[in-house]
Amino acid sequence: MESGERCALLFILTPPRSYSTITTAILAGHPLIYGLPETRLFNAATVGELLDEASGRSPLPPIVFDLRLSGLLRTVAELREGDQGSAAIERARQWLGGRADWPTVTLMEHLRELMPAGIGLEKSPDTVSADDRIARCVRSWLPPDARYLHLTRHPVPSQQSMRRRWQRTLRGDDGPLIAKAASVWYDGHLRVMRALDRLPAGAWMRVRSEDLLREPYVWLPKILQWLGVECDGPTIDRMLRTEQWRFAHTGEDGKLFGGDPDFMVSPALRDIPDPGPVSFEPSAALSADMCARMTKLAAELGYQ
Repeated sequence: MESGERCALLFILTPPRSYSTITTAILAGHPLIYGLPETRLFNAATVGELLDEASGRSPLPPIVFDLRLSGLLRTVAELREGDQGSAAIERARQWLGGRADWPTVTLMEHLRELMPAGIGLEKSPDTVSADDRIARCVRSWLPPDARYLHLTRHPVPSQQSMRRRWQRTLRGDDGPLIAKAASVWYDGHLRVMRALDRLPAGAWMRVRSEDLLREPYVWLPKILQWLGVECDGPTIDRMLRTEQWRFAHTGEDGKLFGGDPDFMVSPALRDIPDPGPVSFEPSAALSADMCARMTKLAAELGYQ
C-alpha cells in the first residue's frame, strides 16, 4: 500500500485456547501486517465500561482484570509512544481514562489511524463469547475495509486447555468447567459461522490452527495470497521467528500480557500434535446430546 494510506483490518475470530496468540505473532512477522495483542475492545460499548470491568467490579480476582486490560494498555502505549515501559503503560491508562465516553469502535478507529499502512490485525477470543460483541465487530467493519480469519482448533484439546487455564486462574471445582468449556467452544464457533455467513465469500477464510502451525510453508502462502500481500521463502522464515513480535514477552516488570501467558513468557514456536479423531472421553461427563452436536460441528470445521 502507498505511504499515508490508512491500514486495512484483519480480525481473527475464534474461541479461547485456539492458538490465536501464536497465530497473531506469526502473521505479525510479515512486514505489512501489524499485529496487536488482545485489546478486548468489543467486550463493551464504551471505553469506560472496559475500565470499569478492569477495576474489579466483579467477583473475579483482580489479577484477572490486570491480565485482561494488559493488551489494550500495551497497544495504546506502543502506538502512541513507541514504548511499553511502566511509565508509558501508566500514561496509556490515564489516556484511556480521559476518554471513558468514547465508543470502543471509535477507539479501534483511532488505533487504526496510528498503525502503519498495510494490515492491522486484532484478535480477542472474548469477541466471539456473546452475540452483541461479535456484532459490534463485524457490523462496524465490512469488506473491502476488513477481512475475517476464522481460526479453529480440535474440540477435545481446545476444551482441555480451557479447563487447565481456568483451574490455574480461578482455582474452582473442575466439574462445572467441563460443561463451560464445551459451551464456549461450541457456541463460539457457531457465532463466528453465523456472522461470517452474512459476508461475501472472499471476505473471510477458515483455517485449522493445527494445519497452520504444523505446515506453515503450505498454509501461510494461502493466507497471504488471500490478504493480497507478498509471500516468499525469506518472508515466511521471518514470520516464524515469533519471539520478535513487538508484543511478545512480558515487559520490564514481567507483568505485560495480552495473550496466552505461556506464550508471552516463552514466545517461540512449539511442536503441535496431530489433532486426531473427534472422540470425547467418558471422564469428560458430557451429555450424549452435547457430544453429538460438537461432533457434527467439528466435522463442518474439518475435524473427523
